[in-house]
Amino acid sequence: MSLTLFTAAGCARCNIAKKFMQEKCIAYDEHDAVGEGKECFGQFYRTHRQAVVRGKEGVEFPVLADGGVIRQGLAPAIAYLHSGTGLDGFIGRSELSKGWVGGINLSGGDPAAVNELAAVLGFLKNNGLKLQLDTDGRNAPVLEHFLELGLGDRVVMDIKGPRLLYGAMPGAEINPEEVGRTMMLAARFSEYRFETTVAPVRRAGGDPESISYLTPEEIAETAHWLKEATGSHRQPYVLRIFDPQNHPNDSFRSVEKLPHTSLFRHRTAARKFQVLTEIETICT
Repeated sequence: MSLTLFTAAGCARCNIAKKFMQEKCIAYDEHDAVGEGKECFGQFYRTHRQAVVRGKEGVEFPVLADGGVIRQGLAPAIAYLHSGTGLDGFIGRSELSKGWVGGINLSGGDPAAVNELAAVLGFLKNNGLKLQLDTDGRNAPVLEHFLELGLGDRVVMDIKGPRLLYGAMPGAEINPEEVGRTMMLAARFSEYRFETTVAPVRRAGGDPESISYLTPEEIAETAHWLKEATGSHRQPYVLRIFDPQNHPNDSFRSVEKLPHTSLFRHRTAARKFQVLTEIETICT
């Protein structure tokens, strides 16, 4: 089955995808989803509704289809065309616009594929796009490699919490030493920020279902760790609200959501060690 590329008239990212396919001599069928191919895309969308995201501004293009494989957005499409499914852990859909590409999770893929990832990101960069690299502390050598290559216009690091609690929080099965190294590397990029979601923790030594949120004191410990790792108390540091509804674990979905104002005490505690700490702005 041949490749199908759904595009939209005037879509700059669609043109970049087509440029890549032309340079690599990849044959494909193109349909303008808002023009002559509107009916064709409508049928495709109805069939694959679960795989194609429709946001507030409609469907993001390009959308690439290869039989049962569907990739939406420029970076996922280019990654698939370049490496098949080999970069799926690294690249997902981007929520960014205005010249930025996101959805690049340096902690989520196989470090052995770093050169393949560099080739894809290099192509995007050479076509005028800015790259946001996300990390949670894993794959520190991958982040260092991109620092050396000069690939990455902004780094966003997710710090799960204080060093001693790593492993107790959802998604924090990470070596704390590697986390500290990643903090240091992230702070060497020209633009970066650190984030901590004030999330629930499964507390050791008690009831297996004893779950409570990170305390202001634990956030202070996290900010202190950031200061130690980077040698600075003026790092851009953002505290985020935990969203129980979208967590995959049932026991964490049942936790009551914290009100935004409850983070004021966490921010005050963090500012003892990171004076630029702010709370994430909630858009309504």
